Amino acid sequence: MADSVDAPAFHSGRVRDPWTRGLKIRLLGWLWATFLRSLCWSWRKRYDGLAPIDEARKQGHKFMLCFWHGKYIPIMALCSWLWIERRAENACVFASLSARGAVIAEICRNFGLDCVLIPDLGHKYSYELMRNALSEHRAGVIAVDGPLGPNHRVKQGAIRLASELGFHLVPASVFADRSWIMEERWDRMEVPKPLSRTGLVMGDPIPVAPDLSRGQIRALVRYLEDRLDVLEEQARWLFLDALAE
Repeated sequence: MADSVDAPAFHSGRVRDPWTRGLKIRLLGWLWATFLRSLCWSWRKRYDGLAPIDEARKQGHKFMLCFWHGKYIPIMALCSWLWIERRAENACVFASLSARGAVIAEICRNFGLDCVLIPDLGHKYSYELMRNALSEHRAGVIAVDGPLGPNHRVKQGAIRLASELGFHLVPASVFADRSWIMEERWDRMEVPKPLSRTGLVMGDPIPVAPDLSRGQIRALVRYLEDRLDVLEEQARWLFLDALAE
């Protein structure tokens, strides 16, 4: 695998690249993590779908949390909150091998998450980095339409990794009644505003069989896309239900 890589500085993809070596990166990561933690603390939070996941965790199943890239800020903040609250196993997150990715990795570290940096166009090399990292964890966190889109289109990599490593796929989505939305980005990144009502919904864990055929992978891609869209609507209704109480 290493023979096909043009940039040996990638190493294992963990946070050891040149962008992570300075005080500036650590400071930016701490500042952003503190900001997000404060935001999350202010949100009026509602959750749904946690019981089946807790039960499956007790049975020893491994999980890969799947969501749309544009929701990764509230997902990361809310799930880190839950991970700490439930004393769950450490999760592995992925970010682009770049200066921005290094800051994201530092934010993740402040949230108690492992982060692996991978090149956006590394193809087989990037896949191998993700595979190696997930093999050392019992929980993974993946934006299934990232890192470059197209928006709301599941890529096959997450499904292939789950099939190879025996992970259950757990679709998740978030809705907030008031958010900043970055319209210029391909993923229309969402950040719930302070004091917003924010709902997180997780779907039932989806077992993934080993040695999937291409047809089975395509079917799972379509199913996961449908589930993520449905969960976004359920998160919206979770918020509306909260208003009615």
